[in-house]
Amino acid sequence: SGAAACAVTHSLVIPFDVVKTRLQTDPEQYANLIDGVTTISKKEGFSAFTLGFQSTITGYFWYGLSVYPTYSFFKWWIEHEAFTPAFAAAHLNLISLIAGSIAAVVASIGLTPAEACRIRTVAEPERYRDEGLLGTLKIISEEDPTLGWKSLYAGFPSLVTRQVIFGSVKFLAFERATEAIFATWPSLRDATITALSVSLIAGALSGALSSVVSQPADSILTYVAKNKGD
Repeated sequence: SGAAACAVTHSLVIPFDVVKTRLQTDPEQYANLIDGVTTISKKEGFSAFTLGFQSTITGYFWYGLSVYPTYSFFKWWIEHEAFTPAFAAAHLNLISLIAGSIAAVVASIGLTPAEACRIRTVAEPERYRDEGLLGTLKIISEEDPTLGWKSLYAGFPSLVTRQVIFGSVKFLAFERATEAIFATWPSLRDATITALSVSLIAGALSGALSSVVSQPADSILTYVAKNKGD
């Protein structure tokens, strides 16, 4: 369910990702977000807003498949094996941050090549659009014969930095927001629909916060992935 949810939610924001990536890779071409939307639609048509679709679906399917079980496992392991019960109870925030960071590193292993392909496709559609995900993976891996497939991981340091910040803050903020809401309105636990609503609200808040704090690393990742092919 985590894999499907991640793939679907990130697919819904592909148009925004296209504009954001163009603003990061060619800031002189677009004045702002609105100008980016209008310029891209006029010059390339609305199909341009689906660039990188294959990479997004594949990358974030893996992300959801790996990050949630990894977080749950390491959170349990740290609470029950690494720390004493008393220490764990007193350091719940630290445990969430550590488990979230580990989960983000594991998820980044599969996400990095997909993100490299997505950024190349969005930044240079005339070269990569028709290649698809597999073709773009092949092109990048053959750019430097001495590195081979390792070229796909040129952006790994910046991506893993982004994802560690994003993931650890997201998991911590989600758990604390959920606890705060239920502590304020305990009756919301009683019905499935209200409990799910609390999860959605906490997820939106934690996602927004983690996106803001991880934005600098995201800009660096885009720069590295785009310029590696220049």
